[in-house]
Amino acid sequence: MAGRHTSHTMEHKLLKAVATGDADLLAQALGIWPTATAEQGDVDQSCCLKGVTAEGSSVLHIAASRGHLKLVVMICTHDISLIKLRNNQLDTPLICAARAGHVDVVDYLVRAASAMQEPERSVLRAWNSGGATAMHEAVRNGYAPVLQKLMSSDSGLATMVDDKGMSPLYLAVVSNRPDMVGILIGKSSDGVRSPASYAGPDGKTALHAAVNIGKAGKASVTRMLMEMCLNCDELLDNKQRNVLHCAVEYGRLMVVWYICRNPKFTRLLNAGDCEGNTPLHLAVKHGNAIIISCLMMNTRVNLSIINHGGSTPLDVAFNKSTRDYSLSWLSSTSITMCLQACNAYTSRFLNRADKRFLEDKEESSVYTNVSQSILCISVLIAAGSFAAAFTPPGGYIADGEDAGMPLLKEYAEFSSYVAANSMSFYCSTFATCLLVHDSLTNRRRRRYLSLSAGLVFLAVVGMVLTFLVVTTDLTLDSGNSWDDLIFSITVGVFVFLLMFGRVIFVLSILAIPICWRLPMQLWRGNHLHFWQDILKVIAAAIFLVYVSLGFLMTVFSVLEVVLAFFFVEIENVTPSSIEFCSWRGCVIQHGDLIALYPS
Repeated sequence: MAGRHTSHTMEHKLLKAVATGDADLLAQALGIWPTATAEQGDVDQSCCLKGVTAEGSSVLHIAASRGHLKLVVMICTHDISLIKLRNNQLDTPLICAARAGHVDVVDYLVRAASAMQEPERSVLRAWNSGGATAMHEAVRNGYAPVLQKLMSSDSGLATMVDDKGMSPLYLAVVSNRPDMVGILIGKSSDGVRSPASYAGPDGKTALHAAVNIGKAGKASVTRMLMEMCLNCDELLDNKQRNVLHCAVEYGRLMVVWYICRNPKFTRLLNAGDCEGNTPLHLAVKHGNAIIISCLMMNTRVNLSIINHGGSTPLDVAFNKSTRDYSLSWLSSTSITMCLQACNAYTSRFLNRADKRFLEDKEESSVYTNVSQSILCISVLIAAGSFAAAFTPPGGYIADGEDAGMPLLKEYAEFSSYVAANSMSFYCSTFATCLLVHDSLTNRRRRRYLSLSAGLVFLAVVGMVLTFLVVTTDLTLDSGNSWDDLIFSITVGVFVFLLMFGRVIFVLSILAIPICWRLPMQLWRGNHLHFWQDILKVIAAAIFLVYVSLGFLMTVFSVLEVVLAFFFVEIENVTPSSIEFCSWRGCVIQHGDLIALYPS
């Protein structure tokens, strides 16, 4: 039984023709006949082209979304008014073609719209129920050729935003499509600057999105946007933060470096957000030493701006360090020391008696929990170090004049073992003594906890050094496996870098702005603290040189051990001079022969 249809329902034959791309079937359905019957055919065609599907799509919607260009030309030739018809989602045929990425269909529809009596922009700038234009759909679905065609036809499309406040440029950035970003912000063939909108949802802009989201946070996309946007310092999100604020908050080092090195963006360096925080405030708050160093190397960055809470960056650093009782306390303290070395100031209006030394039950409970955790660690380290002092590696001499003395006391490395173990014992014992004072005020407890955390850290370092000395120097003899030696050194270096490497790295990074900023200030005539600044620069430079040499020596030592395991050097070898030993890793030296077993 034939399906029932009304005057607004698309005939099945017509739907089949446009769905399958059958031009002959479409011609038959449209009633295209010879000239003698053309008038009657026009009547049939007019009735059948007005039919729509259940979703409200016309034949032109279906043909455009399927990419059937020949059918689109036939339909528009017979009824051009269909080009502005909308379906239930308010999509026009142009929006459907752009969403599907059919650039040839989009090109034809754009040219057809320009031939209509109505303004061309009414077709090109039509939006659907979501407020999206054809350009939004092309960008959202990743069709750069369609976007290029639409931009060349009407660049004003780039200024329109959808119902969520997103511009095509914002969509291109969050989709990580640098090619589309280049099309949207590039100049036209006649040199006219693109009018593309940077707008995004929740007060964000495309520039903020380039910093915040994934790979788009790389400096390449951000640099492209900032070079084309003349007022990038005025692009703020709903927290009144500019692009540098966002780059600092999300840890985008390359973006921060690019902005700090470009004089065009000087206004961004000391701008405050809704809370008055500058990028340096946020960098100190998040404790990112590399970004702090990058900002401080720019002498235009003011180190003593006061936010709405009455705090300077130094105040933020000090409050962070005094409330940090983990091993990262040393990093927080390093930031405070760096700011002080660069002559940063604290706020005179901050009431530290009320804010920093507030004594209440909640704060006291936090101190109690932290002190108990640190106390357990310090007691365990002290007990282990105490036991290690009376159980030296190799044991004791059983008889003779030196009876009761350590067997390995003649080894030079034994003194290193004693020194490392003593450092571990003394630091852990002193930390334990500081933590047993439960009746102290919160102010003193905070100081004692911070000092105890540092001492426990040093005690752990002493344990690692003790382990390295025992496993790599004192207990290694001809019968030990070379694999054990390499394993011990590898583990020791890894643990040492894990525990102590971060602090050394932070100190090294923060020493760089001291060596750069203070000489620049002295060069510009700021001699208020001349000799103090000179001494700070010298001390920081010596520390950097020392760390660099220590790093190189460590690398060379590890390489030496690794190469000794794989490399064999043989000179002037004769078969009669070769001798073998029975364990792996033993070194043979016979005359001019140096060999590593097995060889």
